[in-house]
Amino acid sequence: MAQHVLSIGMSHSTMVTLDDSLWGEWSAGDRAIAILFDPEGEQVTYAQLAERAGDRVAQQVTRQRWKEQYAAVRKAVARLVSDVVSANLDVLVIVGDDQLELFSFANMPALAIFYGDRLTSGLWTSRFALYQRQGQPASAPPNPRLQRAVAEGYAMDAHHEFASAPTFARELLISLIDQGFDVAGVAEIPSIDETVGLGHAFGAIVTQIMREQPIPIVPILVNTYFPPNQPTPSRCYDLGLAVHQAMESSSAALRVGLVASGGLSHFVTDERLDRQVLAALRANSEEQLRTIPRKLLNAGSSEIRNWIAVAAASKHLKLVWDEYIPVYRTPAGTGCGLGFACWS
Repeated sequence: MAQHVLSIGMSHSTMVTLDDSLWGEWSAGDRAIAILFDPEGEQVTYAQLAERAGDRVAQQVTRQRWKEQYAAVRKAVARLVSDVVSANLDVLVIVGDDQLELFSFANMPALAIFYGDRLTSGLWTSRFALYQRQGQPASAPPNPRLQRAVAEGYAMDAHHEFASAPTFARELLISLIDQGFDVAGVAEIPSIDETVGLGHAFGAIVTQIMREQPIPIVPILVNTYFPPNQPTPSRCYDLGLAVHQAMESSSAALRVGLVASGGLSHFVTDERLDRQVLAALRANSEEQLRTIPRKLLNAGSSEIRNWIAVAAASKHLKLVWDEYIPVYRTPAGTGCGLGFACWS
């Protein structure tokens, strides 16, 4: 019988994968983002955000502050690596979102599981015009050198092959169907476009957590990002309960880990929302997690849905530690609330 022995959460922001010496270059792209969402969930421009921002934000946009924050990021990631190694896992189930990497607007499932034998990453390409046509924010690397660094951090600089767990993945898919979830099944990477493949939500976990000790992975892809078919927070909680049931009902003798990839708030850092989510996690509060306002889960903040699912799946475990690092990249308040956590 499979055992769900560990869960972790990790933001997959470029603030995690890029050295702090590159944060300033990356932040230059924020000023060109055409569409942003403020902490009330309303669409605003960068100029409108900048006009509202106070001195508190501007004081945090310094290279010294970024250096301190990046040190905290590396410490949190190292702690996650140690937790994963200590758990002696046989398989890692990663709950992440797809942002036009494997899927497209021609076919955007609300929920999918990859259960094929050959699992490869996609290529980091410019999808930003497509985002903006859909009313979604996008930040583009300002130069090819930085774009290469971003791609490498997400394992999207080439078609990397990841170890898969097709038999276990298929079991999870069938169990979710039996439990009333209409899950799309992905058995192979489509060949319609040479850039297509598994995206950054999964590649960041491979590069940051597994490194030279690959663990077979099962990708669960949740459409957190693109309206109109995003699962509600409550449905994500139900998903987490079902995923836990699916894992534990497997007849395979496996030690299983679960990952929430993404979040917390971005492209505008929203400490109030992030601290609300973290408080709900610490309290193990089903009600608080189910009722997080949908209007606040826009753009990158939508990835909080992945944390809701993993928290629900981890009710039998204890939240051992968490770390929160609110990064501001510009005086307007753009950035990312970086979150890290471990349940065991």
